Amino acid sequence: MKKRLFFFLFFTWKVVLFAQTNSSEEGLASYYADKFHGRRTASGDKYHKNKLTAAHRTLPFHTKVKVTNLSNDSSVIVTINDRGPYGKGKIIDLSYCAAKELNFIKKGVTKVKIEILSDSLIIQDTVSKSNTAILDKAEKAIPSSPGSYDFNFNKTELKGYYIQTGAYKDSEVLSEEINRLQEKIDPNNIYIEVIKVKNTIINRLLIGPYEKKKGEAEIAALQKNGISGFLKSY
Repeated sequence: MKKRLFFFLFFTWKVVLFAQTNSSEEGLASYYADKFHGRRTASGDKYHKNKLTAAHRTLPFHTKVKVTNLSNDSSVIVTINDRGPYGKGKIIDLSYCAAKELNFIKKGVTKVKIEILSDSLIIQDTVSKSNTAILDKAEKAIPSSPGSYDFNFNKTELKGYYIQTGAYKDSEVLSEEINRLQEKIDPNNIYIEVIKVKNTIINRLLIGPYEKKKGEAEIAALQKNGISGFLKSY
């Protein structure tokens, strides 16, 4: 348990450190499919295909970055308001408008350099509540009492083997990850295990249940879909 908690805290520290110390990054850029137009992003804003916005895995929301297409030297400035992309090698997911400015709509993916505009960088911890997304009033609150819950936050019992994809202190980050997973897998296979460590609530995100043999095969399948984790039994 201590080792897992240490890893989670160490990863969180590395995310914050990147946001504070790196001013540029190179990798692949993709852009949102039209089906995402009007959908809520991780920041709570709705995605609009004709606005200059983007998704990044770690940069604080509202950070502005300059994105340069290294194949044609065109550039555009976008505002980070979502999380992702999770595909191998990809570092940023751009709005349709931004991709059009960089002239790679037909290609779909291109190599870019992103540069943080330092005056827009807001230093913050990834577990801060300052960027909490506004949830619909109809949505149920994420459980805060120790126990195991299904996707609809109904208390349940875990039996068999599950793949743990992450552990989160912050409910916003947990919501973002649940939203990401439900785009790729059956929501009925998503579970949450709530534990308490030194008066701190930790939410483990699980996928399952599986038989051990099938669970190990599923890990490989999920990795191809941008989801990583490890198998554990209950």
